[in-house]
Amino acid sequence: MNIFTFQNLNGVSSEKGGALIYILIAIALLAALTTTFIQPGGQSSRTQNAFKLASELTSQSRIIRSGIQDCILRYPQGHNAISETGYVDPYPLNPDSADTEYGAYDVTNKNVSNVRCPGAAFEIIFGGSGLFTSYLPPAPTLMEEWQYFNGSATLYGMAFNGVFYEAKSDKSDPFIAESMQKVDGLMSSCEVDYTVGDGSNGCENGHQCLRFWIIRKGGGPAC
Repeated sequence: MNIFTFQNLNGVSSEKGGALIYILIAIALLAALTTTFIQPGGQSSRTQNAFKLASELTSQSRIIRSGIQDCILRYPQGHNAISETGYVDPYPLNPDSADTEYGAYDVTNKNVSNVRCPGAAFEIIFGGSGLFTSYLPPAPTLMEEWQYFNGSATLYGMAFNGVFYEAKSDKSDPFIAESMQKVDGLMSSCEVDYTVGDGSNGCENGHQCLRFWIIRKGGGPAC
């Protein structure tokens, strides 16, 4: 009787130990599978966001370039009375220009949406009506308004000379840098430059800037 009892208890103990091992193995496998599924998913989402933003930046940059080129091709005479120092004729003036001929249209920002065509009596280019039917979509999510520059000046510690427009963001999402780098990598350094701003390299501190050149007369990052 005692022998039977001992053997029975030993069997139960062995079964419990074996079951515990299987449970631990199952938990380890579940953890491994969870890690496997979560990590690629997160990376995939980041990649998709980077691709989406790069596509939006590329698409909108083409709209901007096309609108400005439309202005200078249709009205190549420009505006002969503009006297702003460093101005590149016949391209649009800075939206916040202090030129006396432009005084009635002066705003307090450099937003591309406020760019006007000098040769067309300063009609707005991206108004979606009138002489120009181009319409500029809202800036992509996490990006600030597109900016435009024409002339010769020092911006955030760096000298610029020419005509360009740029997208910038002060957000830290990793896919923003990836998307800007993708666009930058598609073109030469003389056409586009990507900068992580420190306030002295032509880009505002805490921002990332993607600059598209139309006319490059000098200044800006080396190309």
